[in-house]
Amino acid sequence: MICYRFAAYATPLRTVPAGQPARYSRGDEDEPTQYLALHPLGPLAELMRNADLRTPGQVRSVQTRTWALNVPLDDLPEIEFETADQFGIDAEELVADDRGACQDLAAQLRQQVPGIVVPSAALPGTRNVVLFGPRVAAPYLTEPVSALDIPASITAEHGRPLLALLDVVRFFGDPHPALEAWQQGASFKFIEPEWALTREQAN
Repeated sequence: MICYRFAAYATPLRTVPAGQPARYSRGDEDEPTQYLALHPLGPLAELMRNADLRTPGQVRSVQTRTWALNVPLDDLPEIEFETADQFGIDAEELVADDRGACQDLAAQLRQQVPGIVVPSAALPGTRNVVLFGPRVAAPYLTEPVSALDIPASITAEHGRPLLALLDVVRFFGDPHPALEAWQQGASFKFIEPEWALTREQAN
């Protein structure tokens, strides 16, 4: 499955842990945690949410490197709002601003599964992939020689989000429309933000 990531360094994947906490890692683990998105806009939505980029000027200042990765998902359990309780977590906690419950869940699953597929907190209606343990980026058109190898390629350098992404990113403190729809027994479908470049070209 094609996944997407932003990473402004030489490789999109880690072999050593990062020191800072994230949704499914406390920052003190012995192994890295890899965060990918299943929607192409997911990584930049995560960047905007985590950096609190809420204005056109802030979005226009972004310059990052984006990647596509071909990741096998067959062995990854999918945790959805309706199945969250089977994994010992509340549906609300999967996308809560407080990431403690997700970090606790990851600590339990880390030695059991290679990763998980979860709802995106930043781009409601889409999903993210979380991989536990080290991975190594390989050239995109090569066959992986081990389970650690992930075919990957850069898709943009000095890239930035479309301004229209401001209309769909869920920032800290905002409700999560997909969660609210599920709580009401309704379905939620992600709608692509406006593709027209009118806002991009405005001064």
